Amino acid sequence: MDCLLINGYGIDKAGVGFPVSLGSKMDDNAAREDACREYQSSLEDLTFNSKPHINMLTILAEENLNFAKDIVAIIEAQISKVFMNIAYFQFQMLYVDVCSRPKSTMC
Repeated sequence: MDCLLINGYGIDKAGVGFPVSLGSKMDDNAAREDACREYQSSLEDLTFNSKPHINMLTILAEENLNFAKDIVAIIEAQISKVFMNIAYFQFQMLYVDVCSRPKSTMC
């Protein structure tokens, strides 16, 4: 039966609420952790523009729509991590450039 979990109550297609067992919640948490772990691992493997890899990430996200907020958080964290690495690299290059100039007092 297709159902949606809202605050511990399942809502079936007819809209009738029924209590969801604790085991079901634990299964949902395990499924969420597995989906997030798999998505994060695949996202970290994306180190250059690769259409097949991006398509695979899109398919993974579509298969786990019920964990969309978690997947978005993973993507946001990865973007922040990448931009921090880029900014650090640019700062290092600027530092090397300034220090390689004659009579530089900043280094």
